[in-house]
Amino acid sequence: MASSSNIGGSTRVKSNISPCAAPEIRGIVEQKENWGGWATTLNDATIFEYIMRQVGCESVAVRELYSMEEDYLREVKSCYGIIFLMPYNEHYETQAGEELKDLPDGMWYSNQIADNACASYALLNILMNLNNVPLGTQLEGFREFTLGLLPPHRGQAVDGFKSIKNAHNSFCFRYEIEEADLILYEEAVRDSDPKSELKSKENHGGKKYKTEEAEVARGHTDQIDGPHHYIAYVQVGGCLWELDGLKQTPFKVGDCNNENFAVCVGSRMRELTARCSDLSIDFGIFALEPAKAPQLDKQHQANAREIGAIERKLQEIDPHSSLRKEDLLSGLLILPPSDTDDFGHHNGMMTEQLVELRTDLIQKQKAIEMEKDNLFNEESRKALELARNRHDYEPFILTMATMVWAQQQAEAKTIKPKKKGRKGR
Repeated sequence: MASSSNIGGSTRVKSNISPCAAPEIRGIVEQKENWGGWATTLNDATIFEYIMRQVGCESVAVRELYSMEEDYLREVKSCYGIIFLMPYNEHYETQAGEELKDLPDGMWYSNQIADNACASYALLNILMNLNNVPLGTQLEGFREFTLGLLPPHRGQAVDGFKSIKNAHNSFCFRYEIEEADLILYEEAVRDSDPKSELKSKENHGGKKYKTEEAEVARGHTDQIDGPHHYIAYVQVGGCLWELDGLKQTPFKVGDCNNENFAVCVGSRMRELTARCSDLSIDFGIFALEPAKAPQLDKQHQANAREIGAIERKLQEIDPHSSLRKEDLLSGLLILPPSDTDDFGHHNGMMTEQLVELRTDLIQKQKAIEMEKDNLFNEESRKALELARNRHDYEPFILTMATMVWAQQQAEAKTIKPKKKGRKGR
């Protein structure tokens, strides 16, 4: 669960340092990496992508969806899984789900044992179920390591997964770490104090208190002010599964396939959101799908090898039809065909047909290169946005405020000369 109270650091900024002192920045980074807890994360697709990239997963992208209506989701194709951000309430019931005693064959599921880590748990609950997608050595090694563990033990393994925790916490601020530690301290004091009013209410309220609580939950729509929670949806074995790390087991929502996966998830999300009468409550929907860059690179290289095969054939049957020197110097990528390439459709083609096919491939290459340039510009924009989100401006703000205050105090102590009054005539 992502708590509404974001939680932060330990040391305060010294007043005698420059606004952007490098040692101070290094100290903040080290503090985040050495902290044992988890901070809340912003509901942003670029942050999910950043976490994946930091653990070596380059083949999956995250796209934010802006509606849970069927007509909109029907256009969402090639979706690996969906992460749903919703207001958290412990009284949410999975009425459409079927609780299991054992996990189905091939399913990876982890319980969430760390507060505020639901974003990374939801992300891993999807990625670990992608069997035919390259995830990188770190994630594939982690999946292999946790394959024989029970969901609670996998949750402990996730809590100790240093790389993903550092990526997750890289967007938190020092005050968030301080608040998180303070909350844990207050909870420990409350649990150890037998006179605690909250503990007495929970332990001695008895069946009557629990019954009244359940009646309130059933009689009112879920109204949440603050805490939100990430839930993962994935397709395994022809069924839609709801992977909520706070639940003991996954829930089988119903049958689905690759074509109607997003539509089925939308139906489930609408069921959950129907319990919230406050339409101003924020929700977030994030789809995990194949990353464009690896696909573009793969197609670009395949086209380059086919152009190379055509050039080789033209050299044999009509050398005058080969590419000119200007074409070769224009940056056109030409690669020799590999042993696994099958260009049997070139056999029997006349010179004119081969030249026409080569021209068509060159045009496709230019379109791919343009799309790659646009993608690079978009990734550069995301990188700049991420850098701004990760930077902790608190030291700068506090230092500048201290400098302004010191300047004001110095000016107040300065004795100003009195103005001489003019003598009357």
